[in-house]
Amino acid sequence: MVHTTCYGNPLIKGVPDGEWFCIQCLASKSERSENKQSSLSCCLCPTKGGALKPTATEGGEGSWAHVVCALLIPEVFFEDPDGREGIHCSKVPKRRWEGKCYVCKRRKGCVIDCSEPKCPLAFHATCGLKEDLCIEFKEGKKKKETIVAGFCKSHTELWDKQQQSGKFKIVAREEHRK
Repeated sequence: MVHTTCYGNPLIKGVPDGEWFCIQCLASKSERSENKQSSLSCCLCPTKGGALKPTATEGGEGSWAHVVCALLIPEVFFEDPDGREGIHCSKVPKRRWEGKCYVCKRRKGCVIDCSEPKCPLAFHATCGLKEDLCIEFKEGKKKKETIVAGFCKSHTELWDKQQQSGKFKIVAREEHRK
């Protein structure tokens, strides 16, 4: 099951006539009819399968991205935020593409930095979720008001302890506030 607030509301433009299929099912159905093997994978992380949508990045035809990766990587944005359609990766800095995930040890895709200011660790959004790392997403009315903060394992444990006191709140790392 996928939440409409996460995957996007497919009925935002009205109720479709007849059968409705998500974009991933339509792509898989078309590949099967062409005798191709379905192998949709995310361009932002090494995890295959899941709630994927096509990217709208120029020259990136055929690329797919997890909606969760698009939400949690600060420079990725949607053409249609309500429908979670048109994922753009063109603003992602080179250092994210070249970064190594401390969880899976791979350089494929994009990494997010631990939000603890001096921590050098970075990880893929999906690797962080699998490891139950603290990743906070607070959506603002404007793109600049949206805050994404993620913590490595040791800083997740520290954050959990600090959060119980009620005195701390998530803020974006200084470099992401520009």
